[in-house]
Amino acid sequence: MNKKHLYILCGLLVLVGITATIYRALVLEFPLTPNETTPTWRIETRLEIEAKGNPVRISMMLPSSQPGLTLYNESYVSPGYGLATSAPTDNRQAIFTKRAASGTQILYYSAVLHRSLTRDAAPKVRPPKIRPSRFNDIQMAAARQVIGRIELESADTDSFVRLLFAQLKDPRPGGPEQLLLQAARTRAEVGVKIMTVAGMAARVVNGIALNPDRRRAKLVRWVEIYDEDSWRAFDTDSNEFRAPPAHLPWWRGTSPLTSIQGGRLIHTEIAVRRVFIDSLQSTVGKQKQAQSKFVEFSVFGLPLQTQEVYRLLLTVPIGIFLLVILRNVVGMRTFGTFMPVLIALAFRETQLLWGAILFTSVVAIGLLVRFYLEQLKLLLVPRLASVVIVVILVMTVISIISHKLGFDRGLSVALFPIVILAMTIERMTVIWDEKGPKEALIQATGSFLVAVLCYLVMNLDIVRHWVFVFPESLLLVLAATLALGRYSGYRLVELPRFRVLAGKD
Repeated sequence: MNKKHLYILCGLLVLVGITATIYRALVLEFPLTPNETTPTWRIETRLEIEAKGNPVRISMMLPSSQPGLTLYNESYVSPGYGLATSAPTDNRQAIFTKRAASGTQILYYSAVLHRSLTRDAAPKVRPPKIRPSRFNDIQMAAARQVIGRIELESADTDSFVRLLFAQLKDPRPGGPEQLLLQAARTRAEVGVKIMTVAGMAARVVNGIALNPDRRRAKLVRWVEIYDEDSWRAFDTDSNEFRAPPAHLPWWRGTSPLTSIQGGRLIHTEIAVRRVFIDSLQSTVGKQKQAQSKFVEFSVFGLPLQTQEVYRLLLTVPIGIFLLVILRNVVGMRTFGTFMPVLIALAFRETQLLWGAILFTSVVAIGLLVRFYLEQLKLLLVPRLASVVIVVILVMTVISIISHKLGFDRGLSVALFPIVILAMTIERMTVIWDEKGPKEALIQATGSFLVAVLCYLVMNLDIVRHWVFVFPESLLLVLAATLALGRYSGYRLVELPRFRVLAGKD
């Protein structure tokens, strides 16, 4: 295989890794840093009604996801009531029913809103049908008088809407605007009726403010006007074409929040509370609710216990890549190829200081036993088996003694891979016999230092977060490892040996 093939493979791995990571970060909105929090809003609605023993049917408007806001984790508390949700028009509804109810009834609705990074453009919709306004003859004449005057003073839809709501905000005493305002609850409702008479498609939007926290949030109304294949929000208070800032559109139309058959509404209370939750938890919950295949067929689709296993395993490629650099570029000598990485994994459970002490102690004792067994002239397999048995006994004794002395960290010595310890002892002994104690100590020191460096890198919060949340980023590590596979230059530790080739200077 030539170098060109290798470079193409590395380039493809980098391209796939970067593309998948960007998609997960920008589209699926997974957090880039650990311990990142996301502002969310918890909405709680409390309905208190009085029933008189008759069948009860309660309809309540429900909010829905909006551009920039995602609704998830809805819950209902309605003891004894049947529940169904529907969307007969542009609005979602929860319908509570009960065959017979008497006395005070309390029902709850709760939902969580998550701020999205992506803000989708308003979709194009078909032109809505303009329904005639419910005006009597006097009100219709007043509406036409208002429309006639504004049409003479306006030049387009925007100016018409601004002039209309400016006059409704400050009506002339005895004028037609004042007459129309007496027949409706809000300026938004009156303005929509007038625009309907003028042949414009408009509707009332009912919503609540998300900031600040409110125990008794009040409903706010604004207007949406159909223009150029989409609905445009208009704030009747500021007289600007925009939605009121930091507001959630709850439902559209002049229907009330709740309608009851078979009972009487006593009290409705809406509470809004801002909370900061873990961004990763929020994103995973949102994507699972949306049934995202990208999340379903990922580590987040695994059981929680299995996820914890992969939180550890996915850091191994980082340690291995660091080992490749330290051996092939720096030139450090170690026992085996991946033994230092496995030791580093054990350090993650024991912590570095205690792990170093326990590892050194077990290896030193095992090494003495191994030298003693050498005198017995045993074959390889029985000798290794004997070393393993001794290592287990030493680990047991260390754990017992440390526990009695109150050092609970000594109990974690059992987390060291037994076979790795036994092979480390055997490998060190072989090198001691073949190349002398100096080389054995150099490789032992190199293995220990590499294990410490791998532990420090693999234990970084940002590393653990990235390899678990963005596992496709490991394709970049694979590409870099493949690229280093053909490195044949000088190793850093060998530079002093070849310094003479650079000349006298």
